[in-house]
Amino acid sequence: MRTSKRGAGIETGHQSRLDACLARQFALCAALETLADDLPSRIDTQAAMILADRLEPVLRQCHRLEETLVFPVLLIAGPQMRPIIDRLRQEHIEDEDHACDVREAITAFVARQVRSNDHEIGYMLRCLFVSLRRHLAFDRDHVLPLYRRTCGF
Repeated sequence: MRTSKRGAGIETGHQSRLDACLARQFALCAALETLADDLPSRIDTQAAMILADRLEPVLRQCHRLEETLVFPVLLIAGPQMRPIIDRLRQEHIEDEDHACDVREAITAFVARQVRSNDHEIGYMLRCLFVSLRRHLAFDRDHVLPLYRRTCGF
């Protein structure tokens, strides 16, 4: 009995960590959208730099958590999950690469006195948060429920 309670506690802890990562990523999307909406003249440069600095580490941490906790469990659910997992891993790589580009663009934008590329940066921000939200919605609506069912909670 003790082992099952302990296992359930571990799984509940994993679930809490996954939920927290999902919430943090949705919050990043909201911040990216706010920044895009505020370009070029209402930009809070300090908030923009904080966002730029947080973007990659949060995505990397959350992606690694999903890849180490969720993906192995999905493979237990069935081998048909392999192509889905491969696609999600590729999306993680693309999102992290795009986040690096966005960080560099935000940093350069804040550092410049003349800001003539606000439309370009706004487009980059929107591309990132739209693709992230799409990925997160798939995680929330399909991946995590399958993970929960497979884990038995």
